[in-house]
Amino acid sequence: MKAIGYFTLLFLTMSLMSCSSGTSVVSNDGVAAVSAPGTLAGKTYRVTVESGSGVFASTGTFTVGFLSDQPIYTTQGDGVNAGDSFGFYIYSSSGDSGTVEVEDSRVQNAIYSVTFNTATSGTYVVTATADVNSRQSGTFTEQ
Repeated sequence: MKAIGYFTLLFLTMSLMSCSSGTSVVSNDGVAAVSAPGTLAGKTYRVTVESGSGVFASTGTFTVGFLSDQPIYTTQGDGVNAGDSFGFYIYSSSGDSGTVEVEDSRVQNAIYSVTFNTATSGTYVVTATADVNSRQSGTFTEQ
């Protein structure tokens, strides 16, 4: 393989790896774009609730940690507004957005729609599957 071909291949490989890890990349128009991570496994996020209704807290903070070897998460609430929970999750991503479907010990089934504004932070909206009037929104930052 010629040297130029090797370095081109290396650059493309590194670019693809950075896209899947939630880092910023430059798009064709020269504007920085953010990709949602390809996985949540092993990551921990600090979440700030901005609004909520129904089964969800309307204010407060919590930390959510995703195990690295199983599709299981745990949350630790602030002890005042948001409580602790745990459950199973399925995550998928496309572009700067992701979807986290959860089966939670407190709220049962819910779907989180997340948008990454940077490689490590963004916004979310969650809706309880059984009660569309139960919603919550806020921000998150990777710890």
